[in-house]
Amino acid sequence: MEAIMLQLKFSNEKKVLVSEARKKSPRQVVLDGIHNQVELLKNPNYTVERVRYSKGTEGGNTRLSISRPPQPWFWRSASGDNLLLEIRYGRTVVELQGQGMANTVIAGKTPADAIKLLEQIATAVKNGELDEPLEAAKIKARHRRNKVE
Repeated sequence: MEAIMLQLKFSNEKKVLVSEARKKSPRQVVLDGIHNQVELLKNPNYTVERVRYSKGTEGGNTRLSISRPPQPWFWRSASGDNLLLEIRYGRTVVELQGQGMANTVIAGKTPADAIKLLEQIATAVKNGELDEPLEAAKIKARHRRNKVE
């Protein structure tokens, strides 16, 4: 029996929980948001399907699908010349330049300019150039969520 046990190879790796496996990476969260913003710039009537749960009459939860427009990351400057834009991880602003510095990007004068800029940022996210600020935004968003609850 001991000879058989000595031949086994052991690992410290734990089984991944289903809830962990379903979570999106910070890159994917931001890429999904960028896709929603591009679609919103192309079509102001664009909506995203969201799932909400409400308590039913007999104590069970009811699943509802709701179509809502995404919260825009862009707006017109005070002078009206340029579109300004913030990259977000959920509702949390991604600090592209670091904490306390300006994180608003001048996107251009037209929605087409903003779409080009968003596509450039999406490429940077895919290449991993923004992994550090995205991880910081994820931690900040988690702290915000814990304060609310």
